[in-house]
Amino acid sequence: MFGVGLVLLYFVLALLAAALIMQPDSYAVGRSATIAADVPRVFAMARDPAHWAPLGAASVVDSTLDERIMLRVVCGPAESLATVSLRPEGARTLVDCVVTGRNSLVDKVRNFFGLREKTLGPKIERALAGLSASAAQA
Repeated sequence: MFGVGLVLLYFVLALLAAALIMQPDSYAVGRSATIAADVPRVFAMARDPAHWAPLGAASVVDSTLDERIMLRVVCGPAESLATVSLRPEGARTLVDCVVTGRNSLVDKVRNFFGLREKTLGPKIERALAGLSASAAQA
């Protein structure tokens, strides 16, 4: 009886290890918001790394005027890339922010349990809400 239990435990651990190894090597978490300001105003604010502080220490690495901003984001030992895309919707601006990066083994465990989405998603939402609040005050 004890031997059967050990075999089952071994089998379950092997399945768990396989599931973790099969997790993707990269991740992408994104959120969108519509901001009550025109694209040029939102673009000028979104280029300020301070608006992205909820994600970590950010710096602009590339941008296309009034369309896209790419930010390098460092949070602890992790480094990721945030791509912020802007599209006009009348007098408003649709802002899409997608954060991508590489998964370590620890990150794969986090992804397996859905923790990446649960922790990074709200940070992106806070950054977008801050950007929206700043645009409303300007």
